[in-house]
Amino acid sequence: MIPVQLVTGFLGAGKTTYMNRLLEATDERLLVIVNELGSVNIDEQLIVKMDQEQIELSNGCICCSIQSDLSKTFYQLASKDTFDRIVIETTGVADPAPIIQTIYYDDYLRTRFKLTAILTVVDASQLDRELFIEGIHQIAYADVILLNKVDLVDEDALEQAHERINALNPTVRVIETVQTVGDYDLTENTFQLSRVDERLLGQLTAGHSSVSSLRAITLTTDVPLKRERVTQYVREVLMHYEDDVYRLKAIVRLDGETSKFVVQATNQLMGATFANEPSDDSRSVFVWIGKNLDRDALTRGLQACEVNS
Repeated sequence: MIPVQLVTGFLGAGKTTYMNRLLEATDERLLVIVNELGSVNIDEQLIVKMDQEQIELSNGCICCSIQSDLSKTFYQLASKDTFDRIVIETTGVADPAPIIQTIYYDDYLRTRFKLTAILTVVDASQLDRELFIEGIHQIAYADVILLNKVDLVDEDALEQAHERINALNPTVRVIETVQTVGDYDLTENTFQLSRVDERLLGQLTAGHSSVSSLRAITLTTDVPLKRERVTQYVREVLMHYEDDVYRLKAIVRLDGETSKFVVQATNQLMGATFANEPSDDSRSVFVWIGKNLDRDALTRGLQACEVNS
């Protein structure tokens, strides 16, 4: 049977960082299924280009609006022998349960695919903000949790993070990581559905809201942008919206540069770097995810970054 690994975790936890480590380290022929919230799939561009097959599913949460697409994809893959393993990287607001159901409860697919591990990346510095219903499910269904960004918290906060995880999933293996680097096997084989106590899970999610309150706004421009204006724009948005901005991912075409300029932000933390490969797209793409976001205001801010503004 073909092994399937599910990589999940809330917005900004470090899933794409883990995926890049996996792709760089493995000798297996991987088929990667990538999905992201927003009309343009930023993650597909952020994952390093290796000699692996990659499938980009349509816009939306992999567990809701495109679950039928995922099922069809597995039926199409069942007869192929061009890969050794399938890795699914879900959107940060995905509930893993319907993905499990797609494979585990389909008689045909269950004879051809084996779900080997659910690996969830958790941001130690933002755990309380991640505890929507979907975030709780990501932790509760996990076989392995990478408690990431432990370098950003003190000992008390780290202990509290462990306690919160233990309350949601007492049997899960938790590995502390920085940039998803830690003591674990990149291709774990630990999945056991029987570990999940559905009744307890229902009690744990009572009173928590769904991520349906979050909204993704995708902005694009074909005009080159000024680097200093982009940096100022992102910082001003983060300061204005504060906790209402959950995630930013952007691929930027800078004036006078040929390489991709990648900007990412979670809460008030922002990072920017040039990618190792040249940009093959003439446009810039920004995906803002959060609550109470004003599309018109975000658009005006982006337009102010253009070289001719």
